Amino acid sequence: MGMSRRDLLTASALVLARPGAAISAANTARTLPASDPRALVLCWNENPYGPGPAARAMLGSTIAQSSRYPDSDIQQFIAALAEHEGTNPESIVTGTGSGELLCALGLLHGRAGGEIIAAQPTYEELATYALRSGATLKFVPLDEQFRHDLTAMRAAVSERTRAVYICNPNNPTGTAIGATAIRAFVESLPEQVTTIVDEAYMDFAVGTDLRSVADLIGTGRRLVVLRTFSKIHGMAGVRCGYAIARPDIATDIANARMTTPSILALRAARASLADRAFLTDCRRRILASRARITTELVRLGLKYAEPQGNFVFFDTGMPLERFAAQMRARNILVGRRFAPYESWCRVTIGTEPEVEVFLKELGAVTTADHGAV
Repeated sequence: MGMSRRDLLTASALVLARPGAAISAANTARTLPASDPRALVLCWNENPYGPGPAARAMLGSTIAQSSRYPDSDIQQFIAALAEHEGTNPESIVTGTGSGELLCALGLLHGRAGGEIIAAQPTYEELATYALRSGATLKFVPLDEQFRHDLTAMRAAVSERTRAVYICNPNNPTGTAIGATAIRAFVESLPEQVTTIVDEAYMDFAVGTDLRSVADLIGTGRRLVVLRTFSKIHGMAGVRCGYAIARPDIATDIANARMTTPSILALRAARASLADRAFLTDCRRRILASRARITTELVRLGLKYAEPQGNFVFFDTGMPLERFAAQMRARNILVGRRFAPYESWCRVTIGTEPEVEVFLKELGAVTTADHGAV
C-alpha cells in the first residue's frame, strides 16, 4: 500500500483543485463564532485543564533548544510509546495530532475510488480528506443507542471496501462499544480490509469491556489504532498523536503523512505520558463533571446518549439553532449540528466552575423555552 511520488503529487493536486470538498460544509466548518473573549468555549472537546505540570515544565525548558532538529527526540519518543503500548517501535507512527494520521489513512484507502465505510454521524476528518483523493464513502446510521451498528457495517462491506472507520468512543455522540464486539468484527472482515479504530477518547471510558483493542495488532490483522495527546493530556494546540499498526502498515502511514511533531510536542508528550498523577486527577475531575451534567439532564427531563468521552450529547428539546443562539446570548459556545439529530447538542465538559455556569444557564434556557410553548 506504499505511495509513489505520483500518488503524492496527485493528492496534492486534488487538494488544490478542490479546497472546499467536504461531506457537508455545514457539518465540517470549524470557524469559531464571534464572541466575547470571556465566553465559555464548550464546543471543541478540548481539555479545560490544559497540559499537566510535567508537560508545561518541559515546554518551557525546551524553548531555548527549539533551534535543534528533533531527530533523536523522535526515536526516544517512539521507544517510550512502544514500551507504553507493549509493542515494538516498528509498529508506532507519530503525527502532528492523530488528525494528520487520519488524513494519511483516508488518502491511502480512498485514492482511485477506494470505498471507506463509516458511521453517521462520526468524526469526519478521515472521510472528508478521503473525498479529496476520490474515495467512495458509505455511511451507516448509528443504532438506537447512538452506537456504531457493527452488524450493519459488516453487511455494508463489499469487494470494493478498503477500510472501515470506527471512532470509539464516538464523536459526537460519546457512546462506546466493547472491545469484544470490535474484536469479533475485525476478525470477520476480509483480509484486504483495514479496520481503523480511533481511540482519542478511550481514556474517559468507564466499563469492564470498554478498553483498547491495540493488542489485536499482534495477531497480524489489518488494524490501525489511533491515539492523541489532544484530549486527556490537554495538548490539542501542541499537536501530537500516534498510530499503532502492523509494521508494514505503519510504514505506509509514515510514507503518506506530510509532517512530524516538533521538538516541543515530542518532549511535552513524552513528559505527559509519565505524569500519571495529573492524568488520574484530570480523568477524575472530568468524570465527576460528566456525571453532574447527566444528573441535571435527567432532572430537566432531557434525553442524552450515554457519554464515554469528555463531552455530552443531549436532546435540547428545541431546534439546535435556537438553543445555540440562546446559549451564545449568555456567552456560552456549544456544539454545532450533527445530522440527522436536529435538536441534539454536543457540549464539552469544562472546569468545575464552567460546568456550574453552563448548568445554570441550561436550566434557564430550558425553562424559558417551555414557558414560551
